[in-house]
Amino acid sequence: MRCLFSAPLDFDPAVCDEYESAMDVVWHKTHVPHSFHTNMADIWVCNPKADFVIHDGVLDYFSHLKILATPSTGLNHIDLDACKRRGVKVISLLDNRAELETISASAEFTFNLLLDALRLPPARELQGKWASVVGYGRIGMRVSKWCKAFGAKCLVFDPYKFGFHDKNELEQIFEVCDAVVICCSLTPETRGMIGRDLLMSMKHGAALINTARGEIVDENALCEVMDERPDLRVAVDVLQGEVTGTADPERLRRRGAIVTPHIAGETFDSRTKAARIILGLLKRELETQKAAA
Repeated sequence: MRCLFSAPLDFDPAVCDEYESAMDVVWHKTHVPHSFHTNMADIWVCNPKADFVIHDGVLDYFSHLKILATPSTGLNHIDLDACKRRGVKVISLLDNRAELETISASAEFTFNLLLDALRLPPARELQGKWASVVGYGRIGMRVSKWCKAFGAKCLVFDPYKFGFHDKNELEQIFEVCDAVVICCSLTPETRGMIGRDLLMSMKHGAALINTARGEIVDENALCEVMDERPDLRVAVDVLQGEVTGTADPERLRRRGAIVTPHIAGETFDSRTKAARIILGLLKRELETQKAAA
């Protein structure tokens, strides 16, 4: 089998060497997918940060593709329906949640961004404040724990984990908290979940931090609210339109927001762990297919 590896390559090269010896696969590593004869690739380890969606038009280049692997938890850069129609199996870091728990880069960055947002003038401290996390998964749990360790009181909203179906819970969090940290996954239910009404209800001087996905927050509404509420503090690592190449970080920066270029998970350690996880999943999938043949 042939594998195109176009995911970021700045991790421990020993990881690929380890799995190359354990998998009957011919590798081709490149940042640019079309520099390789894509119509010969059976496996594609894609770059989740590419500014395009892997849809039918992209998949047309991969006439033999059987497995699409992404070293990420988010899947909004992949048209899952298109893959299903073509019989392409999609693998992500979510398929090995136990190993995923060993990656803390995004949580560390999120907590640091929270502190940075609070230091926007007039600077405030976290101790004694009410903080909340929207999404109580791998990242939200860590951020909540660290907030408490810094002397903050923490509230949590997670409809999937706790069964909160009443949006009043979310409204109360926005009204009472000094900081709201968005940590949830992008789903049809969470897309645009944070809109104008919630943003306007935030208490004076409150901070909004988003390192999840840009589409969870209505960015147009956020810009409007920041124009009307200069007291609000905003720090984001994600924007709407990242996967389509239409993101516009300057319109938030002009309004005083901290905007970083989706780098929460960008550490040597996290890249190495992600590569090990995704290659381990590929190895397992190929072994399963071989046993079934």
